[in-house]
Amino acid sequence: MKDYAVILAADLPTPEEVLSVTAQVGRIVDGVKIGVATLFQAGTDILKKVKDLIEDRPLLVDIKIADIGFKGNDSWQGTNAKIIESIRDTGATHVTVHGFPGPVSIAEAVDVAHHAGIRVLLLPLMSHAGAALFFSRPLQKSDLVYAAVKVDVETYIPQESECTDVTEGILLLGEALQADGYIGPATRPLDLQRYRTITRKPIWCPGFGRQDRQGRNLEEQFRNWAQIVGPRSAAIVGSAIFGAPDKVRAASEIIEIRDHVVG
Repeated sequence: MKDYAVILAADLPTPEEVLSVTAQVGRIVDGVKIGVATLFQAGTDILKKVKDLIEDRPLLVDIKIADIGFKGNDSWQGTNAKIIESIRDTGATHVTVHGFPGPVSIAEAVDVAHHAGIRVLLLPLMSHAGAALFFSRPLQKSDLVYAAVKVDVETYIPQESECTDVTEGILLLGEALQADGYIGPATRPLDLQRYRTITRKPIWCPGFGRQDRQGRNLEEQFRNWAQIVGPRSAAIVGSAIFGAPDKVRAASEIIEIRDHVVG
């Protein structure tokens, strides 16, 4: 994947609009994200159509898997496994998975996804109002270790690692269970810095454009983001591209901003 990648969040009302915008800008940007609402309307076949349009670029399936992991007869048989198997061979390169359901849920998602050739991006935090009610709950490292042992999931959490809340706990579990990267809000630079105290893995960041709450323009957002996350990460950009009157020009300008900032 390209360093400091720009990923189009194709969060449009209809599958037809998703394919239209992807056809216009899918080879200007560095990858595309397809959300669960689009999959509900169009089915997984739309992933193959999008992949054909973007060729070898990453295709993130943003379905935020948060279900049961279960191992029986030495194979994963939980709901997470069934969900991930449904996007095997569709062109999907990455999938989003929630960390709060715990170690066995993460372990199943990661293991099954890796066997399908798909990378897992874990969510340690969300940026909407009220999310802190759960993600900021206090959590001890010993609770993580005990939870993993209880469900017979092997984890190694370094002795020096610190854990103060659920967000940090999910990051530590992601590191221990071989998640490939994380979703982190570009709207919260301090939280991205906190991610970087725990992981060096890629961070894919939504929140560019109108979602920013700090009054920054796109160049300022990209500059702050790039300084924190480093080259192996990605910026997820939605309405700043698909909401523009000239989508090709908007996508090209955002790529130019990225190139200027990291050049």
